Amino acid sequence: MSERVGSFSLNEDAKSPFWFVSFIGPDGSQKRRSTKVPVAGGLFKGERLSAAQAKKRALLVGAEIVKSVCSEFEAHDNRSVRDFLEEYVLRSQRRLREQSLRNMRRACDLFVLWLGKRADQPLRSVTRLDVKMFTESRCAEVRASTVSRDLGCLRTAFEDAVDSEILPRNPFRNVRVPRTAGESELKRQAFSLEELRFLITHLPDEWSSAVRCCFETFGQRLGDILTLRWSQFDWEQRVVRFVTQKTGRTLAQPMRYAFYSWARARWEAAGCPQDALLHPHLARLSTPSQEFTNLLRAFGIGEDTLPQGGRRRRLHSKSFHSIRASAATLLQASGVAQGVAMKLVGHASEAIHEVYVKPDAELLRSAAEQLPEL
Repeated sequence: MSERVGSFSLNEDAKSPFWFVSFIGPDGSQKRRSTKVPVAGGLFKGERLSAAQAKKRALLVGAEIVKSVCSEFEAHDNRSVRDFLEEYVLRSQRRLREQSLRNMRRACDLFVLWLGKRADQPLRSVTRLDVKMFTESRCAEVRASTVSRDLGCLRTAFEDAVDSEILPRNPFRNVRVPRTAGESELKRQAFSLEELRFLITHLPDEWSSAVRCCFETFGQRLGDILTLRWSQFDWEQRVVRFVTQKTGRTLAQPMRYAFYSWARARWEAAGCPQDALLHPHLARLSTPSQEFTNLLRAFGIGEDTLPQGGRRRRLHSKSFHSIRASAATLLQASGVAQGVAMKLVGHASEAIHEVYVKPDAELLRSAAEQLPEL
């Protein structure tokens, strides 16, 4: 036992008749325990003590308390919150897809940042109250769906600690994101065809290319578009091949002739690279989705929604993901069979696909005109 840990002091408490022992625990935190020995003397475990005898006994009991706390500490796995989560993220690299790994790393970093100095204390020091307070702080900053995703990641990490017998129970288990009365989740709108053409014409080059590639591959997600490489283009078969980051599905997206001609010319102008990224600058951005939303605001496309339920971050009615809704909607409006449209977009269920089909008033009017006159 080190001198620092082993040293302690006796203290009185105006609200208690007993001596208290104060010391620095092996985890570096200040600790205070009651010895149950009366300051003024009296009975202690059946023995009557004078005040002087009581103080000497309190010193002996205090030493036993310090020894017991240290022994208990050494009997456990004392990895800090920070060390365990860093190790867990590293181990997860072998089994998680890129986007899932990014979400996991971000959730762990946020929790460590929120804990501050306490992140260097043992993992078992995290309490259910900590989790609830962290949840409340996140709800004040971002949408409920984002908080739910963060909690899901951390719940999985701490469940691993339970399986490894580092923790007896998971403090994240059954903690839910509180819903503020009247709070409604933002429903993203689809881009109109005119808006898509405007973005392709007016956005900076890589963003213009990203929008075109997304729409022409029927709404593939931002992460898949920003990591798109020339090696995924099969010029002979005229398809673009994806293994989606979110679901791991393999897609071979057919290239329409205009898109094939545009992509082939861009590839040749770049010197026919074998495995280069199409959008290297965008792939290095830390928050590409937010940058795209800021560009939409600059061009006056979409509308901001006032924060609700204490959230401070502005929400926008359209995002890069809206291109996916545009592709699904326009495919459906063009008379493409739903099963074929689902195959192109990459939806596994009709329920999910229907969420993305968002016809505007003009498309609805056009569809209505197809009914025969009475």
